[in-house]
Amino acid sequence: MIIDAHVHIFPEKIAHAAVEKLAGISGIAPCTDGTLAGTRELMKKSGIDRAVLLNIATKPTQLHGVNTSAIEINRDKELYPLGSIHYAAPDWREYLIMLKEAGIRGIKLHPDYQGFMINSPQLKDIYAACQEMDIFIVFHAGWDCYSPELVHATPSASALVAREFPRLKMVLAHMGALRMEDEVLKHLVGLDNVYFDTAMAATYMDREKVKMIIDKHGYERIFFGSDCPWEDPVDTLNFIDGLRLKGHQREAILSQNVLELFNK
Repeated sequence: MIIDAHVHIFPEKIAHAAVEKLAGISGIAPCTDGTLAGTRELMKKSGIDRAVLLNIATKPTQLHGVNTSAIEINRDKELYPLGSIHYAAPDWREYLIMLKEAGIRGIKLHPDYQGFMINSPQLKDIYAACQEMDIFIVFHAGWDCYSPELVHATPSASALVAREFPRLKMVLAHMGALRMEDEVLKHLVGLDNVYFDTAMAATYMDREKVKMIIDKHGYERIFFGSDCPWEDPVDTLNFIDGLRLKGHQREAILSQNVLELFNK
């Protein structure tokens, strides 16, 4: 089984505009149209069996739509949608409870798109609530083309959060921090409650350093993720195959580790 742990889709009515806008910012040609149907088609073509859908509420008014959609999609056995909350929403705790009761295991937060630094005091209540409720958080981590001059989730700042909330399961996308491999090796490897995914590694990151991160951090806390539609899952799989992993390590990264995180 192969599970892509980092996939984005958009509501049908805005998918075209959203993908076009983000493609313009990133300079990356998308590999799907951003719709659920288009993503399913690509996954089938690429040999991907299941996908984790990372939904982001970029403003407080989006919480209802994002989370009710995630709960609806959660009925699909091939898709694992995450919810999202926004620190500026007065009712964020109510949405966490709603997600928990609906069986949603985690949420996605994007420091760049949502406008916060990962170790900001504004987020501490959210981290504490997720830690208490056993809700994991997937973060965009490292450089982002949306705010290229300011990294909102550096490895050193992420490490501070991980140590302050040791029971909070943190998935730091892009191998801990996009385009910051040396800092990941210095600050994040070895932290027990921290996980990484391989999203955009094939596009932006050094293969030997990625292998070093996996070796030092432990393959049990690494997930295959493509960041579809911004990186083709086939390219990500080829990148992983170039890492010279042992068979059981590759199998764990491609599916077993995600299944354990979701208690599947």
